[in-house]
Amino acid sequence: MGRSKILSGITGLDKMLNGGIPKSNQLVIAGGPGTGKTLLCLEYLYRGALGGETSIMFSLEEETELLVENMKEAFPGFTEIDRLMAEGKLVIKGMDQASSLIQKDKKGNIFAFTTTITDIEEMIVEAGAHRVAIDSISIMKMFVKDPFEYRGVSTSLVAMLRRQGITALLTMEIETSDKSRLVFEPEFFIYDGIVILYLSGGNEENRVPSIEIIKMRGTQHSFSTVPYEITSDGINLLLIPHKE
Repeated sequence: MGRSKILSGITGLDKMLNGGIPKSNQLVIAGGPGTGKTLLCLEYLYRGALGGETSIMFSLEEETELLVENMKEAFPGFTEIDRLMAEGKLVIKGMDQASSLIQKDKKGNIFAFTTTITDIEEMIVEAGAHRVAIDSISIMKMFVKDPFEYRGVSTSLVAMLRRQGITALLTMEIETSDKSRLVFEPEFFIYDGIVILYLSGGNEENRVPSIEIIKMRGTQHSFSTVPYEITSDGINLLLIPHKE
């Protein structure tokens, strides 16, 4: 019997994942600027909250109000955002509300991410969260320069999320949105799943966004690179239907 799965709520992505994300998997959503990484995470949380799962976003880069505004502007069809937030089903913690996550060591020049992980865990437990998104783990890499220390911090983060039974999405910046120039980062080997968002095309006016699942532990998945669009009602993958 296979592992139980949860639906991301993004229909095309769930089809590519052969029925959803294996429960307690930790997925990296990687891409360059403007590919929609944060929006994909916000839709994942919103769909979960609509289904009754408490969902929480931790942002180390943007303030809460701006995150909520961006979500409403990108997805005007998400009419239940305010209600879900008022009920505590959709929790958005931007850098202004999660200042305790930003810890420095005694020298005052790097983040103490061991403390950060403990604080995130406490907030998850307090909220009773089922789904989590962290935007972004690139902040960790920026400040934790030693590769062995960085791997240790990443492993500790994954272990904490698994211990709490969380199925999480974690965004990561990559230097290029061009598939042909993709470099396999250390994160690709640590986390359970890797989803890449690309922008293909010659210039900004005709670039086509597309998505690829590099790996996903616990399930078979599509290896196709599929174009997508960001609509008022969410992210729509332009899957080619199978012929009967």
